[in-house]
Amino acid sequence: MRYFTTATISLGFLSALSGALFIYLWHLGIHWAWVQALLGLLTLTLWLTLPRPALAWSGFFTGILWFWWIAMSFRYYDLTWMIPLVILAVGLVYGLLFWAVGWLPHLFLRALALGVAEFIHPFGFDWFRPALMFTGSILGDRLWHYWLILTALSLFLFIKKPWRWSVFALLIPIYHSPMTNDRLPMAGEIQLVQTHIEQAKKWDPRYRDAIVDLNLQSIEIAIRNGKKAVILPESAFPLYLNTDIPLVKKLLRMSRHITIVTGALFTDGKHPYNSTYLFKAGRLRVMHKVVLVPFGEEVPLPRWMGRWVNDLFFGGASDYFTARKPSDFTMLGRTWRNAICYEATSDILFAGNPRTMAAISNNAWFAPSTEATLQHLLMQLQADRHGTVIFHATNGPGTGIIIPR
Repeated sequence: MRYFTTATISLGFLSALSGALFIYLWHLGIHWAWVQALLGLLTLTLWLTLPRPALAWSGFFTGILWFWWIAMSFRYYDLTWMIPLVILAVGLVYGLLFWAVGWLPHLFLRALALGVAEFIHPFGFDWFRPALMFTGSILGDRLWHYWLILTALSLFLFIKKPWRWSVFALLIPIYHSPMTNDRLPMAGEIQLVQTHIEQAKKWDPRYRDAIVDLNLQSIEIAIRNGKKAVILPESAFPLYLNTDIPLVKKLLRMSRHITIVTGALFTDGKHPYNSTYLFKAGRLRVMHKVVLVPFGEEVPLPRWMGRWVNDLFFGGASDYFTARKPSDFTMLGRTWRNAICYEATSDILFAGNPRTMAAISNNAWFAPSTEATLQHLLMQLQADRHGTVIFHATNGPGTGIIIPR
């Protein structure tokens, strides 16, 4: 019963709160670089020292505080009744992971487990990255920065002498000044389109023509404003765009005046793809998504079980198909990496350290929630680690340019 005492549960919740508070502060527009770093250090210290029962509860509440919004998308599958069950399931998954870490008998072994936590992705979901607690703070968020922080904290807790405070000198090389709002010269040549279409309306045929007209108007405005390129969100055109020949021809004509990057579905007659369409100088190129959203675009389970889940919960819809590798394209004299929503935070998309990325998202699935804030922070983390400038166009919150620091 030691798992269910008030003290154990309270300690688990408070430690989880300290590790999630930065997300909510960012969501409210509060960026306290020093406070965020101290909260991150406090959280890791607690995760290194908590008794196993409290650590299990910390994982449970961490999963919920970071990822409760996952359940919001079930509203659009007529599965609202599953929302509390999904939130509970998310908490249990991370509670079990933290419980397993708590079995490690030594401080340094627990530090090692926390160090490799960024490589542990339940069901392929890779958004739990502890180093994210330091993104935008006065400490760096690169992987070796995170490992150095764990090393310093472990030595501080292990050494019982007064001079143990000196181990924090290890953190001097990873000190970062607060983030700046520097802009790129080419930013003025690109129009990022942010739309605010409710998910319930986005795929409703009654609104399709109005949505298409809105997109065309955005492109025309960008042309009138002298922009050289325009980037629209994921699935900006809510249809299999390659099957609408008149619309494709219209976009090809418009592309003689401006380069158009937009999201839409694609079909080869058998398989559906979530894709980016590039209309440039009267020509069309289609680039397919590489990394699918677990339980959103694919069911990460054995095939027989995946078919059962699709039939039971998603009306028999099949998983999306993917490209084999990320796609690059040229625009404005630069090479760009194409990224669609969830994959814009994935390590796979940053292979080769692309200098610029065009990322498109549909965050209306989870609005209102902290999902877009967490996505932005994860993209900032990847930008920092790979030196990538990310131009991000969204339906819902999150549109903007992310510059590595």
